[in-house]
Amino acid sequence: MTETKKIRILIADDFKVLRDVISRYLERAGDMEVIGEAPALDNALELALTLLPDLIIMNDYLPPMNSAHATVLFRQKGISVPILAITMKIDSDVVQHAIRHGVNGFMHKDEMGDHLISAIRLIYRGERFFSPKVRESYGSIPK
Repeated sequence: MTETKKIRILIADDFKVLRDVISRYLERAGDMEVIGEAPALDNALELALTLLPDLIIMNDYLPPMNSAHATVLFRQKGISVPILAITMKIDSDVVQHAIRHGVNGFMHKDEMGDHLISAIRLIYRGERFFSPKVRESYGSIPK
C-alpha cells in the first residue's frame, strides 16, 4: 500500500489560537500536514528555510509587515513556495499589491471554514485562489 504525499504547510499568524484552530482543521483533511507554526515574520522565514513547506498560510499582516512585503522578502531569501494570505480586513490596494508581489491566494478569515481546504489544494496544484469576499471587494482579479 502506497501512502499519498501530504501537503506540508507552515502557518504564520500572530494569534496562537487561530494557528491552533487552523492546524487541527487541516490535519482532519487527511492530505495535509502542518509542519510548523510561526507568530512573526522572522520565525516564519526561519521555519520556511529549515522545514521546506509546500505551502505557507500567512496572516495578511505578519509583524512587522503586510503579506505583499513579506512575500517579497520570502522570494529574496529563495523561498518560492506558494503563499495563501488570510485577512480580517480586505483592502483592495493591499490585495492588488499582494497579487503583484506573488501571493498565490487571498482569503477573508470568515470564509476559511467554507474555502480553506479547497484553496490549499488549488494553490498546491499551481492555481490561484481568491475567496468570494476578496473578489467582491477587489473586483476583477487577473488569472
